[in-house]
Amino acid sequence: MTKRLRLTILCSAAVLAVAVTTYLVVAHGQHTHNTTAGTARAESGPLSSATVSFGAWMTTPPLDRFPNVSPPPANHHVLVPQVARIRAGGTVNFIIAGLHQVLIYDDGTKPEDINTSLIAPPPPPPLPQVPLIADPNRRIYRGPDPRVLLPVIDRVEVVHFAEPGTYLVICGVLPHFQEGMYGYVKVLP
Repeated sequence: MTKRLRLTILCSAAVLAVAVTTYLVVAHGQHTHNTTAGTARAESGPLSSATVSFGAWMTTPPLDRFPNVSPPPANHHVLVPQVARIRAGGTVNFIIAGLHQVLIYDDGTKPEDINTSLIAPPPPPPLPQVPLIADPNRRIYRGPDPRVLLPVIDRVEVVHFAEPGTYLVICGVLPHFQEGMYGYVKVLP
């Protein structure tokens, strides 16, 4: 191997190392970390996370979703469990099955506090014209508009809860909320 080729390889490796290091430093700076003094951390251990099924595909009668067919009547509009428990600083993994939108309201909000007359603007046709609740009062999290995600509507959203309290979690699809599709995240100190 010639000296020139070795030098080229060495310089290329050095440039690559600098690029990777720069990327890692920049990427690290774009994430928030729980470094506030006095804030509870639940990054591991009991109650550091919980999983909530946000809707469920029914199997009676048998359901065949291939190829990418999701018939609305085959979806059960529920949150399971209805009350998820975690420690402050923990996360909840919402496993969303079907056309649903996760909306989370601050500690102490009740279902009757939600103003269901506030509706998000509809997407352009031919997307589904399903009404979505748009009440911003005490809302601390709103997931993406599921109407524009079709045909891929099953997904996972992971939400961090820093402070203790009882948070209301609802399906933002108006008819689903009206059917009782809501639950709670109980965040312990």
